[in-house]
Amino acid sequence: MNSVETIRNGNGLLPATHDVQKKEESHCRSSVDKNPPPCTFGEPIEVDTDPETEYRVVVVEGDRRVVLEVDEDGDEDLEGNGYEEEQERPGHARSVYAMSTYPTVQPAHQVEYPFEYGMDAATIDSSRTLYAEDVDYIEEYGRTYCGDYYMPIDETEQTRQYVVHQVFLKLFDLELTTVPLDNPQYILDIGTGIGEWAIGMAEKYPRCEVFGTDIAPIQPTDQVPLNIEFHIENAEDEWIRPMDAVDLVHIRNMDGCFTDWSFIYSQAFMCIKPGGWIEVIDWDDLFSDDNYLSFFPEESAAHILTKASIEAAERAGRPRGVHMNKDLLIQAGFVDIKEQVYDLGIGSRENASYGKFWLFSIVTGIEAQCLRLLTKYLDMDEKYVRGLCDTVSKETKAIADDPDRLSSFVVKLRVMVGRKPLVPGQWTAKGLAENGELNDCSGDESTIGGRSVRTMQRLSDEPMG
Repeated sequence: MNSVETIRNGNGLLPATHDVQKKEESHCRSSVDKNPPPCTFGEPIEVDTDPETEYRVVVVEGDRRVVLEVDEDGDEDLEGNGYEEEQERPGHARSVYAMSTYPTVQPAHQVEYPFEYGMDAATIDSSRTLYAEDVDYIEEYGRTYCGDYYMPIDETEQTRQYVVHQVFLKLFDLELTTVPLDNPQYILDIGTGIGEWAIGMAEKYPRCEVFGTDIAPIQPTDQVPLNIEFHIENAEDEWIRPMDAVDLVHIRNMDGCFTDWSFIYSQAFMCIKPGGWIEVIDWDDLFSDDNYLSFFPEESAAHILTKASIEAAERAGRPRGVHMNKDLLIQAGFVDIKEQVYDLGIGSRENASYGKFWLFSIVTGIEAQCLRLLTKYLDMDEKYVRGLCDTVSKETKAIADDPDRLSSFVVKLRVMVGRKPLVPGQWTAKGLAENGELNDCSGDESTIGGRSVRTMQRLSDEPMG
């Protein structure tokens, strides 16, 4: 499969050509191969914001590599290179990535064609049994949105989401979660987006049922593991999930998406089984010391854009920066709450493995994060907003490439996890210290980092030799 699109945004936030190529070879994902080869990155390129330069993201299945290529002359240079342009599917939104070679899923579980030009498509498999026509697509300023969600869902954004997922895999050493999972039976991914994380968990745990929910059907459900389903659901409605059943509720990059995070956490708590986990991953306070905005002066376009986005999110009723608060998890009933902050280095100077991909993701995501919020809720002019985005993208690249820079240029990522107590209404035997930190981990062994306290105690009790 080859899908080509050039990112353009009027005044130009990093124009880019995205090339998604799929190899149908024996070493691709398959229902027999439960341990596909790890994702590796090709040689990265310089991220240039020159409007005449185009970038191509090549996502290759099989050896699972993502490569950014430069097209200096602006043409697509596809003919004669083995690329065959994909025929356009009907509909406003569709998945860019159908990366697997699993057997085709039955029609009851497919959400691949959200629109059939007004035709009454089959009911999408969902606990709410939504019809395809219930999905509200909106075209604004050349971007495609779903309902009142502030981020676009078009192919440009889907490609960026895929690159961000690869960056996270690199950051976490190819692990998908930080919580200890032992033979999970039910995993729920809220705001699954393109579904790559959920698909990865379904492959890692083939005996586990994995469900991904989102308001937009942009997931590649035609070729996915048989133990995964994608549902069209709004997490702000009451969750139709069995109580005390879910091993892990996963929420990633959902800042500014919900009006009431206490409701989200309480709904998650009810469906998680005793001993099960919630994991929330999102950006830390950008204004904090040594974080992204600390490299920009107060009067810079980056500060103006960030402050305007926070104000617009407040007016939209979906405030930013409020949900990464462990007190909200405690109020919902979770225990064993742990927080950890990771530094995502921007540019190759910070990280040779993923730095340039992360820089690419930031620069291409600035407009996606700001355009609809600022034009809709602050009545800002489209050209003015895009001009700010373009300025911030260029300044970001300049800082990343500055050879005289001494401090680390990073975006801080916060991971917050909590566990549902085994006995309702009770803390664990060890519980939390007065400062809110966990005295001893009551889990077994996390998929990231060293062994837990319990594991080390068990090993110390075992006889030597």
